Amino acid sequence: MLFTLGGIAALIGDHSHVATGTTAYDTDAVPFIWSSPIWFPVLVGGATVILAELRLHFPALRDGVSARQAVAGVAAVVGLYVTTALVHDGPVVPVTALIAAGAVIVWCVLGDGPAAVCGAVIAVIGPAVEIALVHLDVFAYHPDADQLFGVGPFLVPLYFAFGVVAALLGELTVARRPVDARPVCDTVSRGSGAD
Repeated sequence: MLFTLGGIAALIGDHSHVATGTTAYDTDAVPFIWSSPIWFPVLVGGATVILAELRLHFPALRDGVSARQAVAGVAAVVGLYVTTALVHDGPVVPVTALIAAGAVIVWCVLGDGPAAVCGAVIAVIGPAVEIALVHLDVFAYHPDADQLFGVGPFLVPLYFAFGVVAALLGELTVARRPVDARPVCDTVSRGSGAD
């Protein structure tokens, strides 16, 4: 479910980038889905699952997260992604500040400390992967949106918001899991001499 959700959201955002000229793929060596090479939604879907899992390894899981919050988070990230496509040729500081403001709102409304860590992790890794792909001539950013080693500086806050929402999705997955009243292995109450 998380993998598919991440992949679909990625296809919408990437199509927006291609349709507006924010990015252009320099290869047709693999099949495309809509405007994206097949590996793109796979990468983003995988990153969604990995970030959700990462959040589960931090303490203080929130059990009050709701599906409504998750829908809002996904919509916010897709909206930020599409916004980067619409304003890619604007001045770099205002464009990046706009996306950063949206990312901060996403974190303040939907995230917590561990979600911020997940966001920070992908805010470094995501743009780094894109920079590598640009330098391998897989795709290119529009000249008005390539000031961060060949990619748009707006990617850093966009990926941060993505990480926060993926963390929330991980928490939601656990919070909505059915609870079995009986433990699978009850070693505490059945220790030696408990019979």
